[in-house]
Amino acid sequence: MNAALLTDCELRWCSAAIEVDPLPPERLLAMNGEPAAAFIAPDGQAWVGLGAARWLPAGEADAAALWEGLLDESPEAPMPAALGALPFNASERPDALWQGLMPGGLMLPQRLYVQQGDRAWWRLTLPAHEQGRLSARLAQERKALAALAHAETRAVPPWHALAEGDAPQRFAQAVTQAVQRIRGGEVVKVVLARRGSVAFDSAPSASALLARLGARHPDCVRYAWRHGDKAWLGATPETLVQVEGRALSTQALAGTRTSELAGELLDSVKDRHEHAIVADAIRRAIAPFTHSLPAATEPVIRRLRGLAHLHTPIAATLREGVDFLRLVRALHPTPAVCGLPAAGAAALITELEREPRGLYAGPFLRLSPYGDGHAVVALRGAVLQGCSAVLPAGAGIVEGSDGDAELAETRIKQRSVLDAFRGGD
Repeated sequence: MNAALLTDCELRWCSAAIEVDPLPPERLLAMNGEPAAAFIAPDGQAWVGLGAARWLPAGEADAAALWEGLLDESPEAPMPAALGALPFNASERPDALWQGLMPGGLMLPQRLYVQQGDRAWWRLTLPAHEQGRLSARLAQERKALAALAHAETRAVPPWHALAEGDAPQRFAQAVTQAVQRIRGGEVVKVVLARRGSVAFDSAPSASALLARLGARHPDCVRYAWRHGDKAWLGATPETLVQVEGRALSTQALAGTRTSELAGELLDSVKDRHEHAIVADAIRRAIAPFTHSLPAATEPVIRRLRGLAHLHTPIAATLREGVDFLRLVRALHPTPAVCGLPAAGAAALITELEREPRGLYAGPFLRLSPYGDGHAVVALRGAVLQGCSAVLPAGAGIVEGSDGDAELAETRIKQRSVLDAFRGGD
């Protein structure tokens, strides 16, 4: 049955979908449409949006305006979805790296590809007065999809790391300063980030880089946010929050080692302390929105390709009427990417980090009209522009942290992205 998603509103948009042959979702990043967003889950589900039919600025807290007066003419297909990238700090001014990609936001795509296992759909959303064009446009776009070049299979050109100057030393010094402030009682934990840069011999395809990340990190959610000649893309292991009906799931993920040294994590006082801070803060953040929380559990080791983390899954039942974006804003930023207390850690980040974070460590999300959603923390990524890529990475600083060790941790995280770009093992 055709029905407007919000029937008490004037009809303003019409949306329809057709089933299409599945294709690698990364391929769609080579299509026109600004901005472009991709959310590719490891369970065979993917959403890729091109162009914004409607736009919700990053600072807005209610997504209802995205769906007002929207008529879905294909209720048998997966419903419309919003995709978006939100900044780590909405009040931060972007530098040259992030200009064009910031401030992010949430969009209802004009064109949306949805994949569920071995089935896929292509959805088009147009102004209501163009409703009569939907069928013809969908037929045209089905042909265009079938003719798309296989951009995700293009070779990734060789790359080399760019000189860092004194940046590593400055980061290690910032860690030392942070530990001193922790000992002085200002904060319990703070996360400090730094950038690394590489240059490719020629401009790589964002589609190919995202495909490489999927091949190397199949257990991670891959994300991409493209605008103009820039793309922010990566493969993150960290879910901020996921909601299906009234079931909420989230996780604490903090404490890092290389795969070879994973066994050290459970015996590390520093890493166990850092992880406990994150887990406790997440449980406190979701408590007002849930009926009850299960008892706290001991962390386990989560193994990823090249890396291992301490991991604690957290699940709960939501109270009625909880808005997904409210949950996102209550949880972000977690102590895993900011620190504790959040306000003091954020102030210390501003003081000790020389570069704005932009979309790094911010929420990347997809959202349905009826409140189901999935938000991840945009980590393990790169800003791609032309022949260059800039890779932010951070490390959690607590009492007992060492500057050289934390610098090494950021390099391990950057290498998890670069090894995918290289295509080596």
